[in-house]
Amino acid sequence: MEHQYRPVISTTTDPPRSQPREGPGARRLVGSAGLGVVVSGLLVNVYLAVVARGLTPAEYATFGAFWALALVLGFGPFLPLEQELARRLAMRESRRRVLVAGAGTAAILGGLALAVLAAASPLVWTSLDAHANAFAALVALCVVSGGQFLLRGVLIGTDRLVRHGAVMVLDALLRLGFAVVLVVLGTDRAALYCWALVAAIALAHLPLIPAAWRRAERQYPEPGSTDHSTRTLATAALPLLVGSVCAQLLLNGLPVVVVALAEGPAQAAAGVFVAAFTIAKAPLSMVVPLQSAVVPTLTRLLAAGRRREVVRLLSRGAAGLVALAVVGVPLAWWIGPPLVRLIFGSAYRIDGVELAIIVAGVLAHVGLVVVTQVHVARARHVDVALSWLAGLVVAGATFWFAPGVVVAGEVAFGVGSLVGALVSTLLLARGTGRRR
Repeated sequence: MEHQYRPVISTTTDPPRSQPREGPGARRLVGSAGLGVVVSGLLVNVYLAVVARGLTPAEYATFGAFWALALVLGFGPFLPLEQELARRLAMRESRRRVLVAGAGTAAILGGLALAVLAAASPLVWTSLDAHANAFAALVALCVVSGGQFLLRGVLIGTDRLVRHGAVMVLDALLRLGFAVVLVVLGTDRAALYCWALVAAIALAHLPLIPAAWRRAERQYPEPGSTDHSTRTLATAALPLLVGSVCAQLLLNGLPVVVVALAEGPAQAAAGVFVAAFTIAKAPLSMVVPLQSAVVPTLTRLLAAGRRREVVRLLSRGAAGLVALAVVGVPLAWWIGPPLVRLIFGSAYRIDGVELAIIVAGVLAHVGLVVVTQVHVARARHVDVALSWLAGLVVAGATFWFAPGVVVAGEVAFGVGSLVGALVSTLLLARGTGRRR
């Protein structure tokens, strides 16, 4: 049986003396969610290595493009739904209204994702090497992702973080299991791995929605004073949508562009880049899914006037990232290339300096993710959009002027992430000074 933690969000500047501090129950719940994210992240990276073992570098380039597009079209548009559901379901008001609005918003976002896919179909078709089945799998993914993030938002908003972590682990296990079956069968077609991914997501999430919906609906039946219509929820999520899409384009759009622009012998090099980039950004597979789970905690700290604690947390995080950069970047230069060959196979060869650049960019990206969650907790959704948009614009300009398709992708990701983190930090400092 899961512990239920129902926070009371204070609207005053200073908390009353009798208000208890955040108890260990919340820390245990967030820790359980973090454990589930870490385990699922490790399993996903094992899954990607298994897929690489079952495909040639050229076919893996196609799957890598699909993987990146799946994150852009599946994760990017629907993450704001998860975040806004988590925030609204924490209110002591009618959860049925929030759930209905969430389902309507999921349908709107799904239609938007399909429209974007149709508009970008020439580039998508090229990056998928004209695989019609892989393109059809992307269409199915845009539909399935609505249910996926609807469920995750409901679980987080009702403080069922243990179940949320378990669902993520189940999703990763199904992906890995399907991939192992395809490898054993000797399948070397990327499109089948794409459809297996969509099937794993659907089986892990969609059957659980009715039970989670009924459980949440029984709690807090009072109507309340907040407008929880589909229109207001979708409008509130719009700036987050801009930021989320820019974030996924920065993180996963560049590999798609690299694969699409690579020609001849460079196509194999693009496949190697996708494999190396996948293993280097493994920490992001654990940090990015956890960001919605930390928003309620940051919101409670800020609402209670405990801003200094948030600043201390950010300072410690920045110091930790600098320490990781000092150790991790030289380590990636030294043992990164043999590690990539060990995991993906002898055909995947990359220089150490390229891996070092990618790892430095990943650490800058982690900092950008962390700082933007403080903006979400402060209800400064426009600052979230500005931070990610600045990083994406700088990354695009860097990619345009940098020589070589593969090297341009590596450098553009790092520079864009660093500039986005700096812009987000400046916006946070400006907002904090104004509040004081």
